[in-house]
Amino acid sequence: MFPIATQVLTVASEVPYDILIYGWLQIHDLCQSSFVERSRQYERSFLAWETVRKVRNPFFVEGTGFEGYYIGQVQSPEEVVERLLQMGHYMLRSNYRLYRFDYAFRSRLMKTLLGEISDPKAIEVWSAQFGAALGRLRSNLLTNAEARYFQAETYLRTSSLPTIHYQQNHYTINQEYVVPTAVSPTSARSIMGLDTLKPSDYEAGVVVWSIGKFGHPLVREYIGERGISVGVRAS
Repeated sequence: MFPIATQVLTVASEVPYDILIYGWLQIHDLCQSSFVERSRQYERSFLAWETVRKVRNPFFVEGTGFEGYYIGQVQSPEEVVERLLQMGHYMLRSNYRLYRFDYAFRSRLMKTLLGEISDPKAIEVWSAQFGAALGRLRSNLLTNAEARYFQAETYLRTSSLPTIHYQQNHYTINQEYVVPTAVSPTSARSIMGLDTLKPSDYEAGVVVWSIGKFGHPLVREYIGERGISVGVRAS
């Protein structure tokens, strides 16, 4: 077993869809501190995801976060890209089938994914797609010991990390968190970028590159709180 990392990388940014979340808290007169505390249940999985995405990616210098599930199944970064694009195309086709004639909402789906707008229904749809994709990949862990080991190692490395620090700045919510920088020895990793994709694969690439933000603790807590308030919890 590799030693646990002691050095960390600090990440500072705005919380995804923070203005929407802040507005939701104000409208429903909810305390931000208690909202944050309830979201802590999702932090460990989010920090593990970010660790794989940013510093412990087995195939790329920086990837999507999904790559750990493909260890033991593929042999090259090119094969991983192919699998990721297949996933992205699948999610796009699913959305197109569900909202075949709702062209306005299909536009809102992509704009919300890109962070250009914050449509609550679109956030719930992408969150459900993200959860379903993870569910399909996790089912493969039952027969993939190498991927199971990688996942266990990642969670072990992130188990002692501090919690995410949030700071409200007017209508926005800023965050700061750390991920371990020490990684296990790997072969030379590739650089993956959307600009290298064929035009027909570009939107699928955007999906798999961007959808991980729907696993953010505050986004997940927002979806849960919103689902309770309207009588429907997002899956």
